[in-house]
Amino acid sequence: MNILYTAATLQGIILAVLLARTKVNQPANKVLAVLLILLSFHLVLVGNDNRSFFMSYPHLSRVSWIIGSLYWPLIFLFVQSVTENGERRNRYDTLWFFIPFVVLLILMLPYYMLPASEKRSLLNDFNKASEADFGLINQIVSLLHLFFQTFNLIYYLRLEKKWRNEYSAVESIRIGWLKQFLMLTLIATILAVMSFFFRTWNIPVFSNLYSYHFIGIVAIFYWMSYKALSHPVIFGLSHVPSVSPEPVTITVQAQEKYAKSGVDEHRLQEIFDAVQTVLRDEKIYTKKDLTLSELADKIGIQRHQVSQAINAIYDGNFFDLINAYRVDEFKRLASDPSKKHLTLLGISQESGFNSKASFYAIFKKKTGLTPSEYIEMQSNEAK
Repeated sequence: MNILYTAATLQGIILAVLLARTKVNQPANKVLAVLLILLSFHLVLVGNDNRSFFMSYPHLSRVSWIIGSLYWPLIFLFVQSVTENGERRNRYDTLWFFIPFVVLLILMLPYYMLPASEKRSLLNDFNKASEADFGLINQIVSLLHLFFQTFNLIYYLRLEKKWRNEYSAVESIRIGWLKQFLMLTLIATILAVMSFFFRTWNIPVFSNLYSYHFIGIVAIFYWMSYKALSHPVIFGLSHVPSVSPEPVTITVQAQEKYAKSGVDEHRLQEIFDAVQTVLRDEKIYTKKDLTLSELADKIGIQRHQVSQAINAIYDGNFFDLINAYRVDEFKRLASDPSKKHLTLLGISQESGFNSKASFYAIFKKKTGLTPSEYIEMQSNEAK
């Protein structure tokens, strides 16, 4: 078991370093890196949870009592960072999550301040030490684990429906991974808490499961490492771009969507007309990191109404519409003699695309041609 814990600890540290060094999705990945380092340290304590280890390193004893209370705010911060989608949220609303940690730290300070000799004396009494390990403090902390991990999952699920239509393809993969991560974390927490209380109440057979209560965290480490290797874009470890589906032209089917929406048909049309006017006149689609919130602010209409109007009338989402404008902008610039000195990549960047790969993929989906094939076709037609 120690070998398994050690391997998982090393994987957690390596993945944390990789995440901390990425230049994309920085806030979320840095929070996740801190969480992984904390979990790795916790694994070291759990993997060496025996009397001889803590007698040798008494100042590490009972540190695990308070470490777990840092998981909740870090996971909540991680969820916020991943789902903010261009918005800047108030980080102070996370501070109340740290209250349990502060309270626990205050309660444990008298013990932490003891000299090593006194700690060894307390730990030497196995019965009292064991009674303290499964005492009231850790029972309350275990229940708080369940409460806050459940809260984090519910918080995400409430956001998922609201944000789903604003994400590009790769962002949707990242959001899907986040849901899996939260569900697995909650399941691991439930199993750990159950094994803790089985051991506390000395329930026959089941009490022996406590020795393996951290195995769920090890499984999550291996799963995350697999995800990082097989889908590096999820963590920003590669620069695979986001690709939106091919835009769909406005059709009479929009009439059917009007009936399903909560906004009047004429109001939706007015909003969509305002969107087109801003995009056409101000060309804000050339901004590489343009968000739906910024577009909504430009026309002074609530974000969800703008999203609803685009989905109903354009029959596509925000990214579909913006990418369609960018493709048209590329075509216009490519035929402009004053832009002849630019490469295809240079023109695509002026059109609003943020990478060569995303530009090529979206252009091919929209036109059925690669950019080079399109330019060649235009040249042949001009002859």
